[in-house]
Amino acid sequence: MILNTMNLRQRVANEGRSILTWWRKHALRNDGTFYGRVTTDCIPDPNADLGVILATRILWTFSRAIHTGFEASAENRHIIDSMWNMFKSAFWDQTHLGVFWMVDANQQPVQTRKHIYAQSFAMYACAEYYAATGKQEALLYAQLIYECIERYARDSVHGGYFESFSVDWRPMQDQLGISDLAAPKSMNTHLHLLEAYTRLYQVWPNPELRDRLRDLLQVVATRIVNPQTSHFQLFFDADWRPLSDVISYGHDIEGSWLLCEAAEALGDGACIQATRQLAVQMVDATLAEGLDADGGLFNEGHAGRVIDDDKHWWPQAEAAVGLVNAYQITGNPEYFKQSERVWDFIEQHMSDRQYGEWYWLVDRSGNPDKTKWKVEPWKCPYHNTRACLELWQRLAPEGE
Repeated sequence: MILNTMNLRQRVANEGRSILTWWRKHALRNDGTFYGRVTTDCIPDPNADLGVILATRILWTFSRAIHTGFEASAENRHIIDSMWNMFKSAFWDQTHLGVFWMVDANQQPVQTRKHIYAQSFAMYACAEYYAATGKQEALLYAQLIYECIERYARDSVHGGYFESFSVDWRPMQDQLGISDLAAPKSMNTHLHLLEAYTRLYQVWPNPELRDRLRDLLQVVATRIVNPQTSHFQLFFDADWRPLSDVISYGHDIEGSWLLCEAAEALGDGACIQATRQLAVQMVDATLAEGLDADGGLFNEGHAGRVIDDDKHWWPQAEAAVGLVNAYQITGNPEYFKQSERVWDFIEQHMSDRQYGEWYWLVDRSGNPDKTKWKVEPWKCPYHNTRACLELWQRLAPEGE
């Protein structure tokens, strides 16, 4: 079977440049900050609160575009330097260390909780900014976050990490998003902490961090992945008793390739082999239950059936990467063809050809929900731009 990998690579490159252009034009302000909310038709709310997840994902995205060579422009360098300064002045807690959850439009803290999910994205962004610029200060901030997480959040009894803390790092019970459980431990936080520890280890190969990354990979692979179904379990009590049996197809296929990335960073051959086998099992489980005939990935399932057939923007991006990763592991061209189908769906239904960027979601008939924001604390350039950058790199011809 002849695969047109260069065609898909060109398509994702075009989409990636379009997304970055949209964010420069509609989400980033001339003063070096950003809008906390922007409507589907590109109208910003200058008074909206500013979330740290959005801030760090913008910093990560443009830093990654530079570091990979995808778009290493002076304009993007100015953006990441401005975002870095804002990160330090608005979101960094000078007293207790770590980052605040939310600041207002005047950059004053309004939600000061220390959620490990947010600390993970801050670390991820700091490490990528360091990779893009070589600024030692950025590595120092990443190391400080790492030390706080290890000091306050690590569960030395049952393994893994606790979720949420007050501004001065006292444990508290809290939910990450409005649809999440207020559980002691979650898949989502551990997955993105794994992602952040992986990137930090790539730029700072510290022996203790290596041990923590290996332990965390083991926790995700053995505690969070259900061995019977090859799906992630989403919420847990402190000793890893599952509290939910809902399936998140987007997280499953995102996790499949992030697990591989962590194992490859560690460089252990046996670990890499076992993790790749697990990744393919997770992709197969997702394809069997979560992929619609039109190439779009459903949102959620339960007990082998779909319970939410909306198609959100970010699972489509992660599906495209997870499927290409499965193709690269196995050599099976069917995974690549499925990735092409997902990208067809993205181009036909998720990408807003009138106003730019991607819709938050479309229903099963392909109708977009235009009431939802293009930019808000959870709608960021991270998933879709990262998919473009990952595929652009993975599908590069040899020698490029």
